[in-house]
Amino acid sequence: MKKPDDILKELVSVIRQEREARGLNYEDFAATAGLHRTTLGLYDRGERGPTVEAALNMAAALDIPLSDLLRRAESQAGGKVVCETFLTKRDVPIANFRNAKQLRDVIGLSVDAVRAAVLDCYQTLDTIDEQLAVHGAEPISRLVELANLSSMIGNLLGEGLASASNGLYARNRPHAFPDLIPQDGKHGDLEIKVALEKNKPKGHLPKAGNYITFRYVLCNDDGVYAKGKETRGNRVFIWEIKVGTIAEADFDLSNTDGDSGKTAVIKTKVFNDMALVYFDRDLLPYSSKSEQYPDFN
Repeated sequence: MKKPDDILKELVSVIRQEREARGLNYEDFAATAGLHRTTLGLYDRGERGPTVEAALNMAAALDIPLSDLLRRAESQAGGKVVCETFLTKRDVPIANFRNAKQLRDVIGLSVDAVRAAVLDCYQTLDTIDEQLAVHGAEPISRLVELANLSSMIGNLLGEGLASASNGLYARNRPHAFPDLIPQDGKHGDLEIKVALEKNKPKGHLPKAGNYITFRYVLCNDDGVYAKGKETRGNRVFIWEIKVGTIAEADFDLSNTDGDSGKTAVIKTKVFNDMALVYFDRDLLPYSSKSEQYPDFN
């Protein structure tokens, strides 16, 4: 069992590593964290341990959640160091967003709210993978079926959207329609659909309402995507987000191998006509001559 003193010692070490990686000297870092440089020296020499308040201030000065620093400290205290790529290459570039007015008109959410939900989803998935790595297990994307992974992503995004909506939406119970319930009496129910790569979003039954759809790819640990099933990586990256209001007639019903019973798939034309609010051209799973995204060839 890891002792608290061991974790505290490693926490100081992790903070020092991050400070040095950023080229921050004692004076600069102490000023930002609201501490005296002598106090930092005491921490580094192990002569004193930081209080919770001091640890929070130092984490804020590094712009890293204290929970992330503690996870790394716990891993190092246990003799297992998790690959630091879990903390990098996780941006959701604001430049990749578009049609902000349509996004707000359809579902009442801002670009910032959607971006925050995606980042929250990434953080949770990476936290799971960090802990799996500590125990020598495969990443979550390798441990569950891809359909279940998509469902998990949808639940995480739903929680993130509700949290970032400033009270506009509340989460429904899992596996219940709709995913998000409006609280203002002005907006309709919001359903979330998630699909892998080029797959069209689908559900078990056609249901009318407002939809936000996310499609993702699996990249390597450096965030690089290679097309093809055999070259899939382990890390989830969203490449496309769309919004739209869909009627029951906008779905095709079909039996799909591997699904239990009939599935309702959004019709191709309807899906193509939905407003594109996020697009990452570096993660496009189509060919460069794709007709779906002629403006980005």
